[in-house]
Amino acid sequence: MAKIENFETEITSLGRMRTVWVYLPDNYDDKGDGFPVIYMHDGQNLFYDRLTAYGAAWHVDKVLGEIYRTTGMSCIVVGVECNDKVRFSEYSPWKAVSNMRHRPKEKGNQGGEGGKYGEWFATVLKPMIDDKYNTDRHRMATAVAGSSMGGLISCYIGLKYQRVYETMGLFSTYTAFNKPAFNRFEMTTPQSLPQHAFIYAGGKEWGDDAAANKEMVAIACSLYNKLFKRQICCELAVDSELPHYETAWETYFRPFAEHFLERYREFKKKQ
Repeated sequence: MAKIENFETEITSLGRMRTVWVYLPDNYDDKGDGFPVIYMHDGQNLFYDRLTAYGAAWHVDKVLGEIYRTTGMSCIVVGVECNDKVRFSEYSPWKAVSNMRHRPKEKGNQGGEGGKYGEWFATVLKPMIDDKYNTDRHRMATAVAGSSMGGLISCYIGLKYQRVYETMGLFSTYTAFNKPAFNRFEMTTPQSLPQHAFIYAGGKEWGDDAAANKEMVAIACSLYNKLFKRQICCELAVDSELPHYETAWETYFRPFAEHFLERYREFKKKQ
């Protein structure tokens, strides 16, 4: 039977404590073949409506339960809690540009700590999970995913740590936080290994703000083009009716997870 565990740990590079949630699928076993893992951000929003700031979670556990029942494919999900007071800073390696929409107000939440967070995420958290649970440690078994600023840091981590993460799930990714810095990073980071990316944007991300909605779709299309030029195998999904909200990301988490697990299953067949 599937279950969700949690434990406290320190983001050692930043000296901050966080809760980490771990979803273990119905067929999880401490023995035998290891399980693929999807690593995610905003962990408090993944499973429980009562923990979210806006009343709805991704319901990752329910989505994966349905996938397992219909396909027999399963995986572990690891979600790291965020602290809203420093979320923008931890989820961007660069400071916010002055003309960005929805600019954070707090002085200590302007970006710039994403490099330290990303290093901890890839080099401390992943080995910790590998030691604690029965995981498949191969990069083909490892994905990183997030939404909005979580999508930004997922893209950064996925490209910077290609030897760790084969797959990226980039939902409503907010590269406009500092577009020039993101573009420089993307252009100067070599593509050394094959990867896959699932890119999603909604057509009503910001409600009735037509300009902001258009910007989010343009960001997704631009990101697709940039990653495609790197010879990353990309999927692009744009849903004209969906907002910037967990229920939208829940909807498109399913194809992202299914395609990741299908590739993993084919990989295992060839071993």
